[in-house]
Amino acid sequence: MKKPFVLFFTLGAGLFTGFLIIVILFQLLGFTLSDRVIMESSQGDYVKYNSYDPYKLSIIKQSQPLSSDYIVLISRKDDNSYGHVINYIDPTEASDENIKRTRVIWNAEGIEMTFPMGHKLYIPKERFIGGR
Repeated sequence: MKKPFVLFFTLGAGLFTGFLIIVILFQLLGFTLSDRVIMESSQGDYVKYNSYDPYKLSIIKQSQPLSSDYIVLISRKDDNSYGHVINYIDPTEASDENIKRTRVIWNAEGIEMTFPMGHKLYIPKERFIGGR
């Protein structure tokens, strides 16, 4: 009578442990379950980099098995699959609404981002132009 219970318990514990190991492994290896663009800013016509123009800056929410992170991607305007990636660094509570308030200024030397708490990040054009 106890043998079926022990068998089902052992099988259940083994499946749960295996699932937990897979989730942790996916998290550690950085597997992304989904990407969602929270904010985009496009290079204006007044700025010319003369190297695969135009560009766009996207702030993307990457959902992982146990958490989510935000990244900044600077890519060619027509190609989101390749570009310069930076981890979103604003120390405030990262929410989609806060991130939408990030201000982006394009100029001839690069891109300046101002985060909701006032922190600034400058990305020189050499980091993202030239088909990097």
